[in-house]
Amino acid sequence: MGFRTDGSSHENGIKNEVRVANKLEQIATNLFPNIGHGYQVILKGGTQNKADVVIVSNSGEIPISIKNKKSLKAGSYDYVNSSAALKNCVPLQSIPSKIKLVDITQSVPTVRKEVSNILNNAMKGITSSSLTTILNEHVNAKNRGMVVIISDRQNKTDYKFNFDDMPLKYSIENHTPKLKWGRGKTSAKIVFEDNCGNILDHNIRIRVVLNNGIKALMGLSKSNKSSNPVIKIQQDRVNKVIDNLVAINKVQTF
Repeated sequence: MGFRTDGSSHENGIKNEVRVANKLEQIATNLFPNIGHGYQVILKGGTQNKADVVIVSNSGEIPISIKNKKSLKAGSYDYVNSSAALKNCVPLQSIPSKIKLVDITQSVPTVRKEVSNILNNAMKGITSSSLTTILNEHVNAKNRGMVVIISDRQNKTDYKFNFDDMPLKYSIENHTPKLKWGRGKTSAKIVFEDNCGNILDHNIRIRVVLNNGIKALMGLSKSNKSSNPVIKIQQDRVNKVIDNLVAINKVQTF
């Protein structure tokens, strides 16, 4: 098996990717009957690769994104964590220049509050059109054809499905996204309105945050020398994702 681990991030995530890759080496034909027996499982990893694993065969390549979860009911996972996405979103383009004007010699709470206000004010300018562009270019386009495997460590079960089968993908392409604000200033839920006015909630959220936090921005971090604003699109309530796909018979477990 041709493993390459350059740029892989969290140690537990790497261990799980290796575990899943080894598992796929043994049972890939059960999950992908059309690949035949002359296939290779290659661990990709790294921040430049959307796929964590690729299965290469005479039939082509199958990109696979692996999500390592302590439990399906706990935490979330990211579709997007990108400064490029922020730069491409007109309402958010002024954020970096405004953050540069913040006096970082002030106290951490004061700087945090000022940056939070900048991010919040910019997010309030996000329109449905802006959301559609972000979701199409940075979620749908980059995950088209992707196989997703979610590892539930609590139940020792791996769930496999196709991104293209997700109701989320259909809503991004056909429905109107809107922000639904809660108590957070730099985070809002994204819901979708269909042509009949019905609201669809796929439990996704947009965050506009600093990738390395306030202390790195202020030069107070030992591990990071800079901190830049990014857009995060994250999937909450992962158990609901699985439940909805099981209901339409689009999930395999192994």
